[in-house]
Amino acid sequence: MLYYDCFRSGPDVLLIGPPPYGLVSALHKATMTGLPGNISLASSSYRSESVMITRLVDVPSDVAAIRIALKSGETFTLNVQPSSVAEFSGARLLFTMSKDNELAWISEWARYHSRVHGTDAVVFFDNGSQRYTLAEIAATIAAQGISRVAIHSWPYIYGAPDPAVRLNPFYTQFLQVASMSVMLRRYGLNSAGILNCDIDELAATPRDSSIYDLVQKSPQGLIVMQGRYMEPVPNSDAVPFGDHRDYIRYLADPTLSTSRPKKWALDPSRHWVQNLKVHPYMHWIENRPFFSKTTPEGVFYRHFRAINTNWKDRRTENLPETGQALIVDQDYIETLRRA
Repeated sequence: MLYYDCFRSGPDVLLIGPPPYGLVSALHKATMTGLPGNISLASSSYRSESVMITRLVDVPSDVAAIRIALKSGETFTLNVQPSSVAEFSGARLLFTMSKDNELAWISEWARYHSRVHGTDAVVFFDNGSQRYTLAEIAATIAAQGISRVAIHSWPYIYGAPDPAVRLNPFYTQFLQVASMSVMLRRYGLNSAGILNCDIDELAATPRDSSIYDLVQKSPQGLIVMQGRYMEPVPNSDAVPFGDHRDYIRYLADPTLSTSRPKKWALDPSRHWVQNLKVHPYMHWIENRPFFSKTTPEGVFYRHFRAINTNWKDRRTENLPETGQALIVDQDYIETLRRA
């Protein structure tokens, strides 16, 4: 697949897809044409190890599709989708990519961030779920007070790690990295803030603060945070919720309880974000300015081992070993009481 998405961005059209490994020369020689009218279009590309953005400059408003013609004779046609940047302007946006996670988990993920951080918009990339429809996902999220919901069908192959690359074997997960550029460029560019958290993750900040307020006050508009693993040991002292709220304990040993992959929150109004060379990844932002990230005191995310379909590993079965001390997360319990 050359491109996952094709959409308006001001006077331009952006194509977002995987990097063209083995196809650099073919794409360089390809012609891009706007339809109807057979309008020749100038292009420029901005690529990283895991994603490429192709910008088509000053595309007339009546162009409805882009035809890509390779010198080999192959042609591809992409319909131009509208931008949703205006619809999400000023929003406190939360986004993720998900496949077949329980609707109850999705509901609590949306409810928590709405109540605790003031999230009022969600962009949800669905990776081909079979257990429910896109409409059911949208209704589940909207029921938690989220006023703006975009469910983006994203049913393509996720991509396996490359074991031959030791430093970053996950560079081949082109689909998820590309979804982040689509989220930013098609939906979130004019939002008040963007929070990157998966369904099994809940962002935490000091009491009476919101991750969106904190990132707007940060020096360069970027907060990064590590996580705390919440163990898959149900709370036997309460009636089960069937979601994150059933799991309130973490390991006392910080070397075991720390979830080291970083998540981030972004203020997209900062001028450096407009640069198409800037590519959001799952755990960092490629080509961000030097010294642009901060981690305010008390900011982290809770990472729930039990909120998982075991699609990648048997995480829900990794119970603490006998003798390992557990701590009841009183701050989380207090947050839930207030939410």
